[in-house]
Amino acid sequence: MKTHLQFLLSLMAVVMLSTLSCNAANAGNGDWDIVITKNNNWRVENIKISTNGDIEFNEDYTDVKAMSDDAYIKISMVSFGMKRKLYIRSDEGRINYRYFEGSREVDFEPKGRAWMKKMLPDIVRNSGLDLENRVNKIYKKSGVTGFLNELQETDSDYYRSRMVKYLLKNNKLNKSELQNLLREFPYRISSDYELSQIYKKYNPVFIQDPEISAEFFNSLEEISSNYELSQVLKSVYKLNELNEENFTHFIDAMGDISSSYEKSNLMKMALADDKLTSAQMNKLLSEVEELSSNYEKSQIIKSIIKNEGLSSGNVGKIIELTESVSSDYEMGQIINSMIREEMVSKSNLNEFTELLGNISSDYTYKGILNQLIEYEQLGEDRFDFLLKASDDISSNYELSKFYKSLLVKGNLTKKQQLTLIAKSENISSNYELASFLLLAIHEMNLDDEEIKDALIKAAQGISSEYEYGKVMKAIYSKEN
Repeated sequence: MKTHLQFLLSLMAVVMLSTLSCNAANAGNGDWDIVITKNNNWRVENIKISTNGDIEFNEDYTDVKAMSDDAYIKISMVSFGMKRKLYIRSDEGRINYRYFEGSREVDFEPKGRAWMKKMLPDIVRNSGLDLENRVNKIYKKSGVTGFLNELQETDSDYYRSRMVKYLLKNNKLNKSELQNLLREFPYRISSDYELSQIYKKYNPVFIQDPEISAEFFNSLEEISSNYELSQVLKSVYKLNELNEENFTHFIDAMGDISSSYEKSNLMKMALADDKLTSAQMNKLLSEVEELSSNYEKSQIIKSIIKNEGLSSGNVGKIIELTESVSSDYEMGQIINSMIREEMVSKSNLNEFTELLGNISSDYTYKGILNQLIEYEQLGEDRFDFLLKASDDISSNYELSKFYKSLLVKGNLTKKQQLTLIAKSENISSNYELASFLLLAIHEMNLDDEEIKDALIKAAQGISSEYEYGKVMKAIYSKEN
């Protein structure tokens, strides 16, 4: 819908408004210079407005009602080769009018006045003159309906945005008025930036009532920029205490952000508060899977892991989400965080084992198993689990390193040592097998004949005479 609307507005701009530039101090107070270029029925109109001092217009903005001393307004227009100028200034308390067509001054009455009545309302509307006061007057006279009509007649997104902000700043709208406003103004402002400026500052006005809040979050669909939408949602979260319903709206609106970076920043902000309920956490977790960046996804999952008070259901969801991370490195980082936070237990060991199966890098896989060597949560099953899990390490170098770490850090019983020696037959490299057995000879008690025999038997798997000789020499040297 937004794309269609933007196309229509772009098409209208060709007909109605091509450029708009402004360099101003205050609308109707102080210096004010603006140039408007319009295409009116394919006829180019260039309008320049300069003002100074305080200027008060009449009710329908067809004339000037009062001016401060030495105040003035100058209007110059070139249309289809025809030049017109109107000078209005304060002259000793009286308002003086001078009207020119081309270079010739013409009596202000009646032609100048007729031209002023025709042009002044549109000029005021699209130049920002007296804008805040004009918004207040329109609202007091015609309510939100009148305001929305005036908004429709204004060509510039910049001034439309300011009009909405002035309306909300100076007036307390009731529920019905807020609903009417929400149903109209987001679709009248095509600029994501200008729309976001309203939402960022005045979102608390729309959050209090459940019905208005729902319409507010729905209207955020009109912001197509990932950055601007993320900025609005950050403001919404920071300026309001979101209940369960509004938090759900918040997460749903986050789903419209396609940028993993912007979306993850919002998630990090919510997680940093450390005040999410279990239901809100589950809602947030459901959105993590939509992140396309492995890095951003892993950052969020690790942030969630650090969150205290995760339920068992959350842990299961985290394991499930981690499976959607395609990078071995990032998945390894997440799993290591889970181990550090003692999230792996006997109750979820099967799911954890399946998760490990997704890692193709022997280096990363071995690093995770190393983390579990002294992990007490697995209890007596730890050694058997690690040894079975090590079967998936295909690299002789990494497998040898893991067996060494298990031997040194694992506080192994004699039975476990014998099992590990027998398991070393999985190392097919002569050098790596010899390297492991040499460490085993150093660490184990060779006075135990069963250990010694197991090491000698394992050495039979070394086909290199040089490596075999090193192992056998070490066995008998230690014995003597």
